[in-house]
Amino acid sequence: MCARRSSMVRQQPGSKRRRLPGLAVRPGAIKQARAEAGMSLAQVASGEVSRTAVFLAETGKTRPTLPTIQLIAARTGKPVEYFLEDSEVVHIKRPDLDKLRGLAAAEKFADLQAAASAAKAEAVDPLDRAWTAFFLGQAYFRLANPHPALDELREARDTFQRSGDQWMVVDCTDLIAGALSLLEDRAALGIAESNLEACRRLRPANRALEARVIGRLGSIHLVLHNWSKAVEYYSEAVDVAGELKDLSRLGKMYGNLGGAYEHLGDLARARAYSQKSIAIHELLNDQISVARAENNLGLVLMRQGELDQAREHLDRALRLYDEAGVEVGKGHLLLSLAELELNGRDPDGARRFSTMASDVAHRHNEPGVVGKAHEIMGQAAEMSGNFKLADTEFQTAISVLERSRHLTEHLVACLAIYAQVLEARGDALGALELLKRAIGATRPELAPAAAEQEQEEAQSSA
Repeated sequence: MCARRSSMVRQQPGSKRRRLPGLAVRPGAIKQARAEAGMSLAQVASGEVSRTAVFLAETGKTRPTLPTIQLIAARTGKPVEYFLEDSEVVHIKRPDLDKLRGLAAAEKFADLQAAASAAKAEAVDPLDRAWTAFFLGQAYFRLANPHPALDELREARDTFQRSGDQWMVVDCTDLIAGALSLLEDRAALGIAESNLEACRRLRPANRALEARVIGRLGSIHLVLHNWSKAVEYYSEAVDVAGELKDLSRLGKMYGNLGGAYEHLGDLARARAYSQKSIAIHELLNDQISVARAENNLGLVLMRQGELDQAREHLDRALRLYDEAGVEVGKGHLLLSLAELELNGRDPDGARRFSTMASDVAHRHNEPGVVGKAHEIMGQAAEMSGNFKLADTEFQTAISVLERSRHLTEHLVACLAIYAQVLEARGDALGALELLKRAIGATRPELAPAAAEQEQEEAQSSA
């Protein structure tokens, strides 16, 4: 297990050692905080400083340095200001949390990542560091970068837990479950279910937070292909959001319901909910959310065979992305347009949009989009009769998805499509090999036995 990064200010290696100034501490503050936390001197010191150093600071015999106060604050769950005299507090720089909240609300996650990272680097108080870590983790998560998101969100959650802020513990855990779901970690479902129980125990209750947690469960079930459970949770989230008159969340949940019903094959309901989502986001003038909902509706219309109507909605979504100058999420829309061209038997158009999607995805670290783009390029090449290029594109797609390690469902789907392509060419053994790899990706323990059985069947039918 990796050692946790300390939030204390440390001397840089190789730098000239200098004595840090001592700070004026409120009499009795350290002892009171330690008593409320139920901790001994040694527990507060925690090996970072000596027990004697904490005792001398507590009894007023020395003026502790900022790193020592930070340590005591972190261990007892109190803000740094709690321990300091007013004359010292004015020198502590505080992060602009309103700015971070604004960037998160506007969904400017690249800007949020930069701002939260800079704010965290300057934060002194443990709770300030927790808040900046929360926003930084949220930015990483929304930019589909789950590993650093988990690091930041767990750090934030630990501090909020020590400070007794159970509402923020639930909020952090919600995003942690989301990040684990991005990694296709099945632990995400149990964590989200326990988090919903914790959320419902909060007093006073926070119904807006509850709506987010319920919606997260819907999203996790969607990833797990539990379509009916996804519909159940999204419907409940819609009820809570409607009760709160939270139109933005209501619009998002309608969009998610549309996606879940599409997977269930209920295209009429999928279409209706996608149209509701568009109407709400239009009312709120949230153009990027409108673009996402237009993409969802375009996909439903494509499944219904209404390609001209699908093109109208997908083209509008592309215009909205271009007008807003936003690229995060645009790759998925470009893939929808590429798929539309395939359905219209236009391989050149499919390749053009897939290339654009891949370019955008490379800039924003979206391996799932890159893999899907190459998969569609493979289908386009196959449609044009260029089998060598098709093989190259499919192999590139599979390589990208295998390297990501958390896109198993995407990988299995790609292997299945490539297997169908090879079977249509008459390459039964090649198709069987791909199916074996698909089984190995989902159930490694079954791959050898399944492969042997498939091989025997192929030989007996030859």
